[in-house]
Amino acid sequence: MLSLVLAVTLAAGNAPERTPERIYATVAIHGRVVLDNFSTDTGMPAVVFDHWRHRVLFTCRVCHVDVGFAMKAGETRISAVTNENGTHCGACHDGKARHDGRPIFRACTGWPRNDPARGCPRCHAGATAGPGAGYAAFVRAMPADVEGDIDWAAAARRSVIKPVDVVEGVTLKRSTMRIDRDVEIRPLGSWMNGVTFSHKRHVTWIGCELCHPEVFPVTKRGSVKYDMAEMRAGRHCGACHVSVAFPLSTCQRCHAGDDGRAVR
Repeated sequence: MLSLVLAVTLAAGNAPERTPERIYATVAIHGRVVLDNFSTDTGMPAVVFDHWRHRVLFTCRVCHVDVGFAMKAGETRISAVTNENGTHCGACHDGKARHDGRPIFRACTGWPRNDPARGCPRCHAGATAGPGAGYAAFVRAMPADVEGDIDWAAAARRSVIKPVDVVEGVTLKRSTMRIDRDVEIRPLGSWMNGVTFSHKRHVTWIGCELCHPEVFPVTKRGSVKYDMAEMRAGRHCGACHVSVAFPLSTCQRCHAGDDGRAVR
């Protein structure tokens, strides 16, 4: 089950100190998945998947559409067999695909023996508390949002990161769609600014397929009524923003001020 830790109190106009430890609470844990459908039963430690490591390299769409990882925990049924057959993690971790000129290590080869020489502990590390090697330097290189947490959209927009939207041998060739329509969502109360939903910003990461038709089944304006209770329950925007994308508590990221500023 995904966990979300939020313990930030903002002084007026000031973001909290941007330490790797504080950001870990909203980045690494907010998007941490423990994979243990089969591991413990076979005598192997569970796999801990941190989204921050992979979303630097790939868009959400390429993994959740092309490769086929389900959006809900426990539904994909990843196993050593599927990985060795070239699906799930094995779509990239096949010993042949390359990153930075080096081959990506092969997943689950020779299982079920837990062999450090084959790299098993790189994934089967158990539910450890730390964010892993390289995290502190990674945090310092990334842009921040209004609460001092990593702003992934800004990182892609500024080319700090360049997530790939293709997995060779898996992704089907598709035509490019121009999607630049913004949707204005007006709040019921006068105490909160409205929301401008940018299709362009979202399609960079998730394409159309992840939202339509499952999360937003109807696209006609005004046909979907939004409220925070529904989102906190994991529906609508909450399908991503209670688990992996920036937390719902970061109000300013959506309910921007009159000047539209949501990123410092």
